[in-house]
Amino acid sequence: MLPGLDQARTVGLVTLPGALVGMLLGGASPVEAGAVQLFVLVALRAVQVVAVATVLELVARGLLYRD
Repeated sequence: MLPGLDQARTVGLVTLPGALVGMLLGGASPVEAGAVQLFVLVALRAVQVVAVATVLELVARGLLYRD
């Protein structure tokens, strides 16, 4: 999760996110474009959290392990 969190910290400062630029070029207001980009970032982090929690639960129950 650390690379994803690090990338989220710099979004908008160094990179131009695709959803933001696409909406601006499509005629949306900067506030709407920013809201959509923020939603995308939060959704990506939420999916990562769910994936990590699922893997940890499977490991804890002994259903997922290395050979």
